[in-house]
Amino acid sequence: MLKPDDHMSGKDNFEGRPSTFPDQVYGRILSAIMTGVYPKGARLPSEKQLGETFGVSRPVVRVALSRLQRDGLIESRKGSGSFVLATPPEDLSSVADLAQVARYQRYQEFRLVVEGAAAALAAERRSEAAMQSIQAAHDRFVREVAEGKFLWQSDRAVHLAIAEASGNEFFPRSLEGPEVSLEDFMTVSLSLTSSRSAERGQLVVREHTNIVDAIRARDSVGARVAMEFHIVQARRRMLDRSLAP
Repeated sequence: MLKPDDHMSGKDNFEGRPSTFPDQVYGRILSAIMTGVYPKGARLPSEKQLGETFGVSRPVVRVALSRLQRDGLIESRKGSGSFVLATPPEDLSSVADLAQVARYQRYQEFRLVVEGAAAALAAERRSEAAMQSIQAAHDRFVREVAEGKFLWQSDRAVHLAIAEASGNEFFPRSLEGPEVSLEDFMTVSLSLTSSRSAERGQLVVREHTNIVDAIRARDSVGARVAMEFHIVQARRRMLDRSLAP
């Protein structure tokens, strides 16, 4: 029987906060996918069987499967069951508590809405001083990636500088709440990036550059699209090892 404070192996980036039962089931299934128990294309056991395996009710399993499907890890085929779509990076469990990955992904959904809007407003409203702050943070991040460094502090600085340039203090505040913060996701995301090829780091740099360039050009639509694309790609990179590079 799962307990609220049961954790998968790996680093807990949410300061020991207990995960929910659906998130724990999500983590267990995620672990089974990563270790090849359920390889890509495999059919998962039924809700009833998974409930018996994990000692939880079918509604809990149903929520976990819904979250796995939303995150692109499985698909549901009417009358056939659930099938594995993607295999996460093999080292994900070494940098993240798998029972918390579902929360990371929900935070990314939140960021998609908030940071997309913040980038659009930054393009419309940014002052020259704010643009200089964004550029300085971006330049520092680019230098570090070129040196093989992937520091969450520098990644966070770029995103917060953009949120602050929106002229609305609630944007940067919303990204650094008591439940989760930019540090939590970026620590995991950049750890995975640093373990890949140099091209992976350059992908992130190019995504940042597209956002910064659109803000400099006062292109609000372009800034929103570039930011949303960056966050969507970050979500995908965390859970699909087949993405190049």
